Amino acid sequence: MNEGPVIDENRCNTCGKCIEVCPKDSLTIIDGKITHLSGDCILCSHCYAVCPMEAISFDVELLRNSAFYTFSPDERQKQSISAQDFAAFAMSRRSIRKYRDTPVATEILRDLVEFATTAPSGSNCQNWEFTVIPDRNKVLKLAQNIREFFEKLNAIVRNPFIRYISVLFAGTALIRYYRDHFASVELGLEEAEKGRDLLFHGAPALIIVHSNMEGSLPHEDGQYAAYNIALMAHAMGLGTCFIGYASETLNRSRKIKASVNIPQKNRVLAVLAVGYPDVTYQRFAMRKNYRMNFV
Repeated sequence: MNEGPVIDENRCNTCGKCIEVCPKDSLTIIDGKITHLSGDCILCSHCYAVCPMEAISFDVELLRNSAFYTFSPDERQKQSISAQDFAAFAMSRRSIRKYRDTPVATEILRDLVEFATTAPSGSNCQNWEFTVIPDRNKVLKLAQNIREFFEKLNAIVRNPFIRYISVLFAGTALIRYYRDHFASVELGLEEAEKGRDLLFHGAPALIIVHSNMEGSLPHEDGQYAAYNIALMAHAMGLGTCFIGYASETLNRSRKIKASVNIPQKNRVLAVLAVGYPDVTYQRFAMRKNYRMNFV
């Protein structure tokens, strides 16, 4: 298996465009031919994408073109979109916390994950994995497991003696949890008793992004991939919401992580509720003031 680009000498005109874009300088001209210097290719495929002669390819066991079930991207690269149109689209995406009970087709969920993998990643590691929960009953089962986790945690943290004695072996983690999250979790547990789903908001599906944390920027890679899902879902008429409590619980409970077949060594980077919104927004949301410095 060739570990880098394969150059078709019959097509290559040695224009050198591939050499110019190679981030690892692993392409050069030797004896009048484009040559790959083995060992440095990160499989970014920039050389393939820039070649005007279609003279560069990769072993199919290493790289493939993205393929979707429910739509086909225009083969002509859309290199630009008006700032006005892009801002309108991106700003109209909202975190959805009210979903219809309409199931999301498996093919659509597959396409969301496929689009996630087109996100940028540090050193092109693409070191992400995805777990899809496509069924509302399975979503509810995970919600129940998380609910039981927090019932046990709140029962422990409710005791002030345990909170303060825990400083000796767990630092201030329980004290901070009691200060920042206990009350809201308690409210959520009470609402769950009444049948309300304050965790996944009635979503019929979930997509979980996780990683073994190898590579240069695994946290960022996971967030890029997750936000690609959020944007594509919006384009498909779907809504999404990042569920932080679910991510945190999966990372703290080996039992719950195992229940959805996520390897114990992997860290969950994002849990997205996915479904058809049961709410219509009429205008862009307002944003908080922020600080910015030019230095």
